[in-house]
Amino acid sequence: MIDLCACGHEIKITMDTIIALVALIVSAVSLGSSVLFWRKSFRPIVTAAVKTHAATKDIIAYNLVLLNSGAIPAKNVVIRAGEASLLKAFGCDATPENKHSWLACFAEETKIPILHNGDHVACSFGTTQGIDAGFWRYESTITVVIEYAGWFGTKYKQSQEIGIVDSDSFTGFMWGKINV
Repeated sequence: MIDLCACGHEIKITMDTIIALVALIVSAVSLGSSVLFWRKSFRPIVTAAVKTHAATKDIIAYNLVLLNSGAIPAKNVVIRAGEASLLKAFGCDATPENKHSWLACFAEETKIPILHNGDHVACSFGTTQGIDAGFWRYESTITVVIEYAGWFGTKYKQSQEIGIVDSDSFTGFMWGKINV
């Protein structure tokens, strides 16, 4: 027991009181950190990836896939790429007609109204062929920015690099295909 005098009043603090105060402080810190981590994890997490749509020994066709791996839906999802990043990735087949088709995902008017958690959307995204003869140069990267809002209005913006590679094989070699 500890006796303290404050303003003429005697305050007695027992070991039980000290243990209870320590337990209260630990509980408050635990609650605060739980709320903090819940707020960080209870959100949409939208990422982009280039996936192989079909491949032969001569050509690989790609899809651009947006995936929401977060805990809640994402709203008003847009993806943008800088012109300099795209120019470095273009192959010989990057004609104006092909750019119109395969870069529509980066257009100002392209917006995904809602992307449910655990869901994905995809669009065609060009080809690679031989020595840079396709729309994209094989193994090139593109820096994209993905912007979206959470279900409760919080806005998110993240930068990500996507690679133009065969997603069916992490080495580039598979039965029935030749590495491009």
